[in-house]
Amino acid sequence: MKRQLTGAVAVLAVLASGALASACQVTPTAATAAGATISVQSLNSQLRTLETTVAGGCLLQLENAQLSTFDAVGTGGPGTYSMEFTNAVLNNQIGDLLAQQFAASKGITLSDADLATARSDFESTLDGEISQEVQSASSEGVVSYCQLATGTDITGQQLLGALPASFAAEQVRNQAVDEKLLARGADLSPAAVAKYYAANQGLFTQACVSRIVTDTQAHANQLVSQIDGGASFASVAEATSLDTQTKAQGGALGCNYTLSQVEEDLGVQAVTVGQPLTPVQDTSTGQWIIYAVTSQTVEPLSSVTSLVRRELLQTTANVNRVSKELVVYAHTADVTVNPQYGDWKHLTVVAPVGPPSKYLLASVGGTSTPLQPRASRSDSSGSDSSAGTSGG
Repeated sequence: MKRQLTGAVAVLAVLASGALASACQVTPTAATAAGATISVQSLNSQLRTLETTVAGGCLLQLENAQLSTFDAVGTGGPGTYSMEFTNAVLNNQIGDLLAQQFAASKGITLSDADLATARSDFESTLDGEISQEVQSASSEGVVSYCQLATGTDITGQQLLGALPASFAAEQVRNQAVDEKLLARGADLSPAAVAKYYAANQGLFTQACVSRIVTDTQAHANQLVSQIDGGASFASVAEATSLDTQTKAQGGALGCNYTLSQVEEDLGVQAVTVGQPLTPVQDTSTGQWIIYAVTSQTVEPLSSVTSLVRRELLQTTANVNRVSKELVVYAHTADVTVNPQYGDWKHLTVVAPVGPPSKYLLASVGGTSTPLQPRASRSDSSGSDSSAGTSGG
């Protein structure tokens, strides 16, 4: 459950998010909620990770699809961040903090077992989201942020393992809090799990999919007739498909699909293994594509119980219930934001229309020159990225 208290993200001034608070402050604060704080250091660390690492760029794409690492860099160059990017991340941090406080107010605590389960669940969720993200990027002819240089997909386990330990731990804690809050109104009994599994077999059926790309509808229909007449899908794909990436593999796209996903994406009610589906046109290229599910495997309930539980937790009604509870709580929470980032209004960080001059960049180069003597922290590969200063 992504905790966005509002869809509005301020897109106003461009500001560095480095250690801009007074040099007199030992631990500059980015925001507070009911006495708990989010430090500038913590915010900067997340910004740097999301912008400069493969794992961070992938996580950013999954959680904030409207942003990318290209949107992150501020006018000061490397080590500075745009207001849009900074406040989107700060909004998420405030939402996470409020959710933790709301859970605590309901007497919810987290055990080591809860955290271990949450980590496993989060890795599994990431696997699914990464697969969808890579497929979406591929269909648009671009390389996903969630792919390694070798072209292979990052796994959820690899993503979490590549994040700084404190950042990864916070992601797992947020997942555990979500699950605890959602579980307060969900039936997770063995009977409920078995019933949901039986009624939604398509969600737990792994499907291997192949395709043949042709130039016209008439040609596609001819190829379908050949396959229906006994020709193998793979041999027809190897001989005729215009898709150079899958042609040599007999048109095979892979097995990272569920049967439900195939039926939904292709707009069909049912799929018969080995039987080509009615050709569909790719509106972006004008080409006609023949899809087929070449094999499918139903996962046993014993191996997908945790996935079924997550599906039960994530029902629309349950998510809406928790979201409403969090919004009510957030309206009563005492939240303040460091003026350099703006103000807390209508459950979001609203950027300042004109940031105070003492917070503006000291220079617009790749690094910035402090206005007062102090140790430089502009090294983007190490400690906090400094882009300005204020009096102490």
